[in-house]
Amino acid sequence: MATTTPTIVTPQPTKAAAATAAAATEEAAKTNLNNVSPPSSPLMFPVPVRSFSPPRSLSPRSMSPGGDSQELFPNIQSTDFLGFKFNGRTYKEQLERAAASGHLCAISCKIRCIKGMDVMWMEHQYNFIGGSLGCAEGEKLCLGLEHATELGLPAVIVSRSGGARMQEGTLSLMQMAKVSVAVQAFKAQGLPYISVCLDPTYGGTTASYAMQGDIRIALKSARIGFAGENVILNTVFKMDQEAYDRECPPGFQSATFVRQHGQLDILIDDVSQLDSVVNKILTILGAPRNWHQKLAVLPERPLSQKPDGYKPDFSKSRRGDRIQGQDIIDQVFTDFVELCGDGRIGVDCCIRGGLALLDGSPVVVIATFKGHDAVSLQAANFGMASPAGYRMAQRLMLLAEHFGIPVVSLVDTPGAYPSFESEAEGQPEAIATNLVTMAGLNVPFVTLMLGEGGSGGALAVAMGDRIGMLSEGYYGVITPEGAVSILCRYRNDVEKHAKFSADCLNMAATQKIYPSDLLELGVIDEIIWERDSDTYRNCPATVAAIRDFFVHSIASVSMLSHTEVVQERHNKFRGMGRYATLTEEQQAAHIQKCVSPTSVTTSRTPAGTADKALAPLPDDVPKLLRFIADVVVNGPHSILYNPQPSDITVIEPLKPSKPLNLASMPHNAKWVLDHEGPDALTKWIRAQDRVLITDTTMRDAHQSLFATRARTEDLLCAADETAVVLHDAFSLEMWGGATFDVCLRFLHECPWRRLRLLRQKIPNVCFQMLIRGANAVGYTSYPDNLIERFLQQAAKNGIDIFRIFDCFNDLSQMLPCIKTVRECGKVAEVCMCFTGNFLSPDEKIYTLDYYKDLAQRIDAAGAHIIAIKDMAGLFRPQMAEPFMKALRSVTQLPIHFHTHNTSSAAFTSIINLARAGCEIVDVATASMADTTSQPSMNAFLAAMEGCERDPKINYLTLEKLDLLWNNIRATYHPFESGLKNGTARVYDHQIPGGQYSNLIAQCKSMGIWNRWGEVLDMYRDVNKAFGDIIKVTPSSKCVGDMALFLITNNMTAKDLWTKGKTIDFPGSVQSFFKGMLGFPHHGLPADLSEIILKGDQPIKGRPNDNLPPADFAAARAMLLAKYGREFSEEDVISSLFYPQVFADYVQFTAKHGGDLIMHLPSYTFLFGMKINSGITVYANPCDPASPRYFIKLQRVGPLSHENFRTVAFVVNKLHNVDVKLKETRAEPTDSATTMQLANPSDKSHIPSPLPGIVDKIYVKVGDKVEKGAVLLSVAAMKMEVQVAAPHAGIVEKLCVQTGTKVTNKSLLAQVVELPTV
Repeated sequence: MATTTPTIVTPQPTKAAAATAAAATEEAAKTNLNNVSPPSSPLMFPVPVRSFSPPRSLSPRSMSPGGDSQELFPNIQSTDFLGFKFNGRTYKEQLERAAASGHLCAISCKIRCIKGMDVMWMEHQYNFIGGSLGCAEGEKLCLGLEHATELGLPAVIVSRSGGARMQEGTLSLMQMAKVSVAVQAFKAQGLPYISVCLDPTYGGTTASYAMQGDIRIALKSARIGFAGENVILNTVFKMDQEAYDRECPPGFQSATFVRQHGQLDILIDDVSQLDSVVNKILTILGAPRNWHQKLAVLPERPLSQKPDGYKPDFSKSRRGDRIQGQDIIDQVFTDFVELCGDGRIGVDCCIRGGLALLDGSPVVVIATFKGHDAVSLQAANFGMASPAGYRMAQRLMLLAEHFGIPVVSLVDTPGAYPSFESEAEGQPEAIATNLVTMAGLNVPFVTLMLGEGGSGGALAVAMGDRIGMLSEGYYGVITPEGAVSILCRYRNDVEKHAKFSADCLNMAATQKIYPSDLLELGVIDEIIWERDSDTYRNCPATVAAIRDFFVHSIASVSMLSHTEVVQERHNKFRGMGRYATLTEEQQAAHIQKCVSPTSVTTSRTPAGTADKALAPLPDDVPKLLRFIADVVVNGPHSILYNPQPSDITVIEPLKPSKPLNLASMPHNAKWVLDHEGPDALTKWIRAQDRVLITDTTMRDAHQSLFATRARTEDLLCAADETAVVLHDAFSLEMWGGATFDVCLRFLHECPWRRLRLLRQKIPNVCFQMLIRGANAVGYTSYPDNLIERFLQQAAKNGIDIFRIFDCFNDLSQMLPCIKTVRECGKVAEVCMCFTGNFLSPDEKIYTLDYYKDLAQRIDAAGAHIIAIKDMAGLFRPQMAEPFMKALRSVTQLPIHFHTHNTSSAAFTSIINLARAGCEIVDVATASMADTTSQPSMNAFLAAMEGCERDPKINYLTLEKLDLLWNNIRATYHPFESGLKNGTARVYDHQIPGGQYSNLIAQCKSMGIWNRWGEVLDMYRDVNKAFGDIIKVTPSSKCVGDMALFLITNNMTAKDLWTKGKTIDFPGSVQSFFKGMLGFPHHGLPADLSEIILKGDQPIKGRPNDNLPPADFAAARAMLLAKYGREFSEEDVISSLFYPQVFADYVQFTAKHGGDLIMHLPSYTFLFGMKINSGITVYANPCDPASPRYFIKLQRVGPLSHENFRTVAFVVNKLHNVDVKLKETRAEPTDSATTMQLANPSDKSHIPSPLPGIVDKIYVKVGDKVEKGAVLLSVAAMKMEVQVAAPHAGIVEKLCVQTGTKVTNKSLLAQVVELPTV
């Protein structure tokens, strides 16, 4: 079949399209709104530029049998002018296949007759290359629009297209611009253009004429957008489908989605509805605009009369049954077609509007919707509009001007919607733009104020040429309530409640916001008087008056030209206002009068009625408030940003079950010790026919479960009930161990104050503490005289029983403590730390003979009690009988057993031990027991009930106390170890229960929690590498530090020998091998010791023997000089144990409220406060006469541009305190995530050995250092690693400062190697 090559045409615009806007503007200035000739057909589209009426029949054209014309411009053909070919396919072949559809391009163009109305109808043919837009399609659309202009017809373009046609290159892109200029020329003639989007409408089609219609319609099932899914997926999400699916908004690019975002007016369910919708719109727009004729025949209109007894009351404007905007649309107008959205990005639920007929003539109606019930009122946002609403109103105003039809606005709003979103979306700009738009609008504009007329939100749609007002409405700069709230100052809520309503009525009258006042002021033009009986369902007279007002107003304004309309509106609003104009002499006289002292009137409070001056708050209170504010705003667990579990509450003190009456209570261990001494107590214990218990809840239980974080305030809440229900307990372990430094380091409290307060609350039960022998309550060795002074002060402050241990069971390390405790008249309970498995034939170190020998030596050393300290819970139930038998063969001292239930078998162990004759066992209240803690006290008491050695404490009496501890424990959930059940694996890794939770916390802080299983194995391997040592604080810490170090550096225990010479070992490990903790009885591996010490030699003898004695006088003088105040003996001791920790504690408490911070509820200390919540803080909870402060958090202010917030508190209902502080969570992420990593190939780079914080820096830039010199130290929780120079060199650069967060291998410094000579 022969083919012909088509002629490629460069299109030229028709003459009609050349009619420019300049001519239109010139003619517009001459045109009167009423000079429209009577139409030759029922419908017409008169506009400022020209008047016309579409003819019923047009020639030359042929109509199809159904009344539509045949295809127009059928000769326009798509062509392959680029010779496009890609992936083996040619565009020419595609065109030939597409032509089988019967079309030469993807646009069909014809004149359709829709219910008697001719319309230029252009439609995409999707079966022609997906309806895509190419040069032929663009040409045919332009020709259709130009032909519609010539014939005076409205135009409809139905889009169904994938976008611009790629096979035609850049010229296909240019069709968007080409058709756009044709659309602009068509719309300049005032002809209606309706765009319709079918499925799909994408790309260049959507981004041009599909969204340029005066009115936009879409099929509800259509997909509409610019960039398709694949484009977004590839460009933004880099082909990450999961991320795309997660971020994709619901209903994305559906017609409903697009309409919700303001870009479509009308949705239709089916294409069959399209003709009816188009016809209705064009019928309204083509209706007669014969307002001049109406005016000629309208009768003289009497104004509605004020009813008898009328009394203005602004609150009546809000009556739910009053007539509102939506009711007037229903009852005054006909054929209303709602148009939706601002045309760009938003839809508003309050301001709505569209096209309608008023007395048979077209108008644009804009109304603020409300609602007659709570649901509809809320759905309309209580009549408050967003920027999208005001922009939609502006769009409708401009649409009215475009078609030359009047605007009617119905206003009932308390004001523009005051929200963060509204401000961000440009509320002031939207209102301001509307005011200018209304000022220049050249069509009649009539406004009716229906009810509320609040501020600029009402004015933004209310600049009518004629303004009417319903009689029960108000119109003002602010609501009366808003004005009273700003201008009135009430002394309290009672006074406000009594006066507020009357003050609002007075304010409304004073501001003259009622219709009669506004008519007199010239703000409104007419009052439409309502009747008391009116409701929105039945107010015919009011509706008739409203209709008459609209028709008369529009008709009278329509007599003016466009220019006169604008000028009269200008004059109307330009003339509003009341003010004085003074001559120069009057100005001078007025100013002189105002500055004259005699003219100043001072309001004085009558004598005797002035409020008493408030006594200022103590300095510590505002400091405490700043701490609370910082937790609220910046705390890692802030309740404002991190919802907490529902079971967390503010803990209140537990009221005791009965008063503590010591005179009527039986003698117990505390009475025996206080009245007869420690030796008598030893005999008393051995004489008991019951097993005694020690409750560890206040010390080792929380150390083992949640990293020793229990605060003194919580312990005090439990203290009164504890004194009552545990009077018959042997002791309460409540001090020492890790609690001492954690109090100072993390809880910011004085451990000594904790001891004293608890002793005040619980005078009747022995207090027990844990002391680490020569390591006291620290992690290294201390001078003997410091430990002696510490023990003396502990005894003085309330400790009765000192559980003394050494991490290697070295009795020489415990002897000084035993001696001092005995001298103080207290109980020396000396420990043998238990490890290993003496039942195993493979056990060679920790055999039963080893423990027998140790027990014998402890007895000889002067102990009152022997404690078995089973730190990891390795003591198995079947060991009880042989172990007790072995001990009884060498000592008759009472045996006190301590264990951890990590394996879940320890409960059975203490049952068996009790039966085997063990005098005392450690337990914890049920809610604080098990896993890494001690076995359950409640369960033990219940299990032993009725047995030969029944402890004789009713477990049911402990329930109230246990419930309290359950609530206390919930507060500390961020610090829980995470162990939800027991694990027999403890028999393998042997981690002490007290260390377990700390080790987990360390792993989480270092980012290796995901390697927890490896950590457990590494702990076991390090212990073996160290020679299978006893693992208890502080030796256990050394094993843990080494294990974590190896894990973070991806090394194994074997690497200690192969790579040890290049490793910067943790300081605790170096100190351990140096002998600063003493030595295991079987020694340490010599070869590993040499590697770790790097040539340094272990010390000889006791570590303490090599230490100079503590100088208490010098320490006291140093503290006085540094802080300018005296410190107690206890504080001096604390500073000698932990110099930096104590310094940090003093600094922190001085800044944040002194001892008050100790008594904050833990909920507040950890999580902050909720808005409007209150707490009570006691200066001394044990002294009812001490000051107390009720603190209420009123508000947390918004974030300023400088990242500051103001946090407002009220103290004791009288003091208002505002705290302004910086929100650090709003600042960039911490340095650890942005630091440069060390380059392993660059020898000058010094990497961080672990994730943590730079603790100390020992050098500065330019220093010359030797190989092995310590440069700085990095700390992770309690683990510190000193980083040494790998070679001699010059410090060229320091990349960190003290406090910098670093990750593993972060670049710390650069040390340039010196050349060898």
